[in-house]
Amino acid sequence: MTIAELGCGAGNSVFPLLASNKNTHLQLRAYDYSSHAVKLVQNDELYISPPAGNIHAAVWDLTSLNGLPAGLEPESVDIVILVFVLSALHPDEWGRAITNIHRMLKPGGLVVMRDYGRHDLTQLRFKSGRLLDENFYIRGDKTRVYFFELDELALLFTGHKALLSQITDRTTEEVEDDSIQPSPAASPKPLVQEPLTQEASTPQAPSQSSGHVNIAQGTSGEYSGVHANLLKPLAGCLPHPLFTSEQLGVDRRLLVNRKRHLKMYRVWMQGKFRKLAT
Repeated sequence: MTIAELGCGAGNSVFPLLASNKNTHLQLRAYDYSSHAVKLVQNDELYISPPAGNIHAAVWDLTSLNGLPAGLEPESVDIVILVFVLSALHPDEWGRAITNIHRMLKPGGLVVMRDYGRHDLTQLRFKSGRLLDENFYIRGDKTRVYFFELDELALLFTGHKALLSQITDRTTEEVEDDSIQPSPAASPKPLVQEPLTQEASTPQAPSQSSGHVNIAQGTSGEYSGVHANLLKPLAGCLPHPLFTSEQLGVDRRLLVNRKRHLKMYRVWMQGKFRKLAT
């Protein structure tokens, strides 16, 4: 079993896996664009002395045009983990990222991902000067972030809109005493975010009887809120179909501060996509 975390950061996914692993044959691979992040992983005690299995970390750019990481064979990975990774890419880089993910996965291999969703509190707090493109922002540390709709993730991996039957939508509430502070970017009055409407938060089922809509068949109305890059074949991407969608979900965390009368949402998208067998 080989699991690769792309955009591993400090190893927040691979290290819990390694710590609980009992399989001596497990191979964990951790890749990040940042050499500083990779050094953090390599200096961790679990990396130096893994309890079972093995781990290897290296610098690698997910959008690379030069192929897979050194030592990683095509179709050798069982599971790819993407946690807040795709949102950090420029939309023009999405196609190359999907191609590299597809190349490293075995036929039938799985992608598990989690990323920022549209109308997340973080997005609402950005100042106008941070906007690079629609739903795409730059932070103070010069890193970038895109806020996705479910249909966009489905289009990225499968070439089709999301199926309503595959979508999960969960909202949990957290009540805080006095810890939610108004954003400096907000207007002078308290920031109150009302619950999203069903129409805005959940993609609608395609009208075709098959339940799928190919991007070449869609109209601008059918794809409201979808990035323009996804309404045509992605540059640098292998032609679809590449993956099937096994699960797509919205995870909302409602943050309530009763004292300040504030109601805010964190919104995350999560999905599972399986590489089609050749």
